[in-house]
Amino acid sequence: MKIKILIILLAFACSTTVNAQKKWTLQECIRHAKDNSITIRMQDISQQNQELKLSTAKNQRLPNLSATANQTFSFGRGASPADNSYQSLNSSSTSLSLSSTVPLFTGFQIPNEIAAAKFDLQAAIADFEKAREDIELAVISAYLQILYNKELLEITINQQALSAQQLDRIEELYRSGKSSEAQVYEVKSQIANDELAIVQARNDLQLSLLNLTQLLELPSPENFDVETPDMAADFILPANPDETYANALATRATVRADEYRLASSQKTVKIARSAYYPQLSFGAGYSNNYYKINGYNNSSFAQQLRNNESKYLGFYLNIPVFNRFATRNNIRAAKLNVRNQELQLENTKKNLYKEIQQAYYNATGAKEKYKSSEVALQSAEKAYEFAKEKFENGRSTTYEFNDARNNLMKASANLSQAKYDYIFRKKILDFYNGMREIE
Repeated sequence: MKIKILIILLAFACSTTVNAQKKWTLQECIRHAKDNSITIRMQDISQQNQELKLSTAKNQRLPNLSATANQTFSFGRGASPADNSYQSLNSSSTSLSLSSTVPLFTGFQIPNEIAAAKFDLQAAIADFEKAREDIELAVISAYLQILYNKELLEITINQQALSAQQLDRIEELYRSGKSSEAQVYEVKSQIANDELAIVQARNDLQLSLLNLTQLLELPSPENFDVETPDMAADFILPANPDETYANALATRATVRADEYRLASSQKTVKIARSAYYPQLSFGAGYSNNYYKINGYNNSSFAQQLRNNESKYLGFYLNIPVFNRFATRNNIRAAKLNVRNQELQLENTKKNLYKEIQQAYYNATGAKEKYKSSEVALQSAEKAYEFAKEKFENGRSTTYEFNDARNNLMKASANLSQAKYDYIFRKKILDFYNGMREIE
């Protein structure tokens, strides 16, 4: 029995360990960030608010309906409802009414308000999409930074291992009298520096993990890790920035949002002009009253309701004549808003083109840097092998060997940085070209 319990506990512990060490893929990180980002949820609320405004604009075409009920009591001298003479008496009255109006013509105000609300909703949807694009790009950047810091930590650990091997070799030479004690301490000093570099690399990795978990709205970076995918970078880039810009104009949410806002502002001008037109509506109503006068023989409640009922149907035309130039100024203000939205759209397009130019030339430069770093690493590896062979044969100093080793470490770090910098720059271009990491 005890053995079974022990097996169950071990299985549970192993399961817990496996779950704790689960590594997140890039797609999982992006999906989780989009589902939990506060910014995206706020944009979603803004979109729902615009949907309600559109519904309100559409419902203006419906008839309204209102009902009233009044109960009054009169005391003292007043006109008698019976013969309209003035007497001192007490009375009470009950009145009921029901009325409805339907807008027939509003100077095209209602259809333009509906059209403007639709454009505002489309702009809110585009803002929501832009928020998703921004969080996706931020997650990719943070994810790649973690991968880079992981490689850098691995490089520093390997360098420490090489230093340890060098220490073993130099101590052996010292014991045989072929090396000095000073060289031994030089290598030990190098190992201490390597350990310091490892501590710094681990700290950088932890900070990058913290940054990503904050983007994912996770409570802590504890037991959080990412999967290292096969991210072989291709060197295929667009022919020029203009090609990417043409694609971005059709796909970027920020451009669409400003285009919809411009269209909405143009409808606002028509809404303001509607105040120049007559307003026509249809109305219908029903009312009834019950009177009671103390000291008189009053008809019954039902009888009065049959006798006092009133119904009406009517058309109402409101013709604007002069409203202190309010309509004129509202139209001018709406036109200024249109001009402002045109400038905003133009500015957005110019900024987009600038961003694409920078992204294109950054990606081009990162590609060349990546290729050069590969060549530099190959040369550093060969130089290190020659320096190692000379040092082991006693034909070079510790300083020369350490210099070759440090150059190799620097070349490895530069290659990792250049690789992930190029991957990130290329993904930015993919974004502008409408190619998303996930849909």
